[in-house]
Amino acid sequence: MSNLNPALSLISSFAPLSAESADLLDSIMTEAVYSRNTILLEIGQIPFRFHFVKKGLARIYYIRGEEDVTDYFAIDNQFIGAVPALFTGKPSHKAIQVLEDSEIISFRYSDFEELCASKHDIEHAGRKMALFGFLEGQQRVESIRFLSARERYEELERKYPGIANRAPLKYIASYLGITQVSLSRIRAGTQ
Repeated sequence: MSNLNPALSLISSFAPLSAESADLLDSIMTEAVYSRNTILLEIGQIPFRFHFVKKGLARIYYIRGEEDVTDYFAIDNQFIGAVPALFTGKPSHKAIQVLEDSEIISFRYSDFEELCASKHDIEHAGRKMALFGFLEGQQRVESIRFLSARERYEELERKYPGIANRAPLKYIASYLGITQVSLSRIRAGTQ
C-alpha cells in the first residue's frame, strides 16, 4: 500500500484495507490546490466534505464575541473537517481556513458512509479514525485544564512541528488560550 495516496495510507494505518476497498476509497477522493487564506467552509454552512491536508496548513476557527478563536490545526498529512456539523448535517458553528498554499484531498462524507455500509474494512477503519479523533479532542480539553501555557505550547510544537514558523502567532495564541504577549514570552524562553 506504499503507492497509495497519503490520505488512503493514513486511513489504512487505522485498519488494513483490501485492494478493492482502497480503489473504491481512492475513487471518491479529489485533489486540489488552494491558495493561502481560502475558506473551505464558512460559519453557518452545512459541510458535505472531509479534507486531508496533503501538504500545507489549515485551521478550524470560530467567532466568540468579536474574537477569532482557533480550535484546531491540520498540517502536512492530517485530516480536517467540521466534524460535529458533518455528522449531524446541521450548519457549522466553525469555519475552515487554509493558512498557506496547500494541496488538499477531499471527499464527500456521504460517499464515505456509503462505502462504510458496503465494505466492512472501510467501516472498521472509519470507526477507529472516529475513536482516534474523539481521544484527540479529549486530550485537547485535558491539556487546557491541566497543563500550563508553556506545556501547551511545547505540546503544540510536538504535534505540529515547525508550526510557529508557518502560522500567524495570533492564531497560535488563540489556540493555546493565551495572549500574543504571553506567547512571545514563552517562545523567548524556549529558543
